[in-house]
Amino acid sequence: MRPAGLYATALAVLLAACSRHEGEAPRASVPGPAAAVAAAEPAAVAPVTVEVCGQPVAYPRVPQRVVTHDVNITEMFLFLGLGEYLVGTSGIPADKEIDPAFRAQLARVPSLSRGAMNLEAIVGARADFVFGGWSYGFRPGQVTPELLARHGIASYVLTESCIHVGPRQRVSMDDTLADLRAIARIFRIERQAEPRIQELERALRDLEQRTQAVPQRPRVFVYDSGQDIPVTSGRYGMPQAMIEAAGGRNIFDDIPRNWPRGNWEDVVARDPEWIVIVDYGQPDAQGKIDFLLHKPELAGVDAVRHRRFFVLTYAEATPGPRNVARARALAAALHPALMAAGRP
Repeated sequence: MRPAGLYATALAVLLAACSRHEGEAPRASVPGPAAAVAAAEPAAVAPVTVEVCGQPVAYPRVPQRVVTHDVNITEMFLFLGLGEYLVGTSGIPADKEIDPAFRAQLARVPSLSRGAMNLEAIVGARADFVFGGWSYGFRPGQVTPELLARHGIASYVLTESCIHVGPRQRVSMDDTLADLRAIARIFRIERQAEPRIQELERALRDLEQRTQAVPQRPRVFVYDSGQDIPVTSGRYGMPQAMIEAAGGRNIFDDIPRNWPRGNWEDVVARDPEWIVIVDYGQPDAQGKIDFLLHKPELAGVDAVRHRRFFVLTYAEATPGPRNVARARALAAALHPALMAAGRP
């Protein structure tokens, strides 16, 4: 399943306006966001301050050489039309599907590491900015924003991941909108980016309005990976926000983490009516479904008996520009009559 029309339309307009061929100057008639920044003298750009994990962080200049970690974070950066700043990515193995609209751009960007962040590679790429998150590249004792700062490299931390370094009230798809706006501020492209962000916001508000008064919220289990012990989404994972907005209830919303381990006994006891499959790694989505269908203790679970499965790619299940469209698609599965009535 693919993103809904609103996301595809916004993306098509963005790419038409902002993309350029490698080695080719931006067209003067339709400058992209990055081109607008590049046209200004660095000294003329006013410093900005952005909140990162609850703390103000100053960005005195527009970064010029950027490394992103993980597929969802890379999609956020490309969604904003900032691809020409990328000098490297990390954390995007072959089993993490990039949006087809971004494949051509990403193919021109060096992969510094398919797995963990690599400080030597980041420094070697002469990066001056890294966009990642805790457990999305940043890890205590390994690469951290503080370590990057000692090398003169600025960074931005994905909001959803801040639960690893401090308490949070809740997770929301507004977190992703806030991240997009923060990156737009850091790169001084607020005016160009805001219409696209607002389109996502309008679709999110419409979804929330449709589902806020649903009389019954189906129980949903997120199955990420693991056979002996299931990895799932807890109270602070992006699927929690997507399920909530879609008019469902995450059966593991009592676990105060984003991607915790659950247990099969609770899955059986809480009897989910739907199972969201996160499609990456091995086995693939169908392999995960087959495993669940043939796991004896799950035979009586409502979702298994009625074969109610909903598939998200990794980039759709983690914070990124596709969250809203896929939450709307999930709402259409949970509440087909509610979502069939008109479009935003």
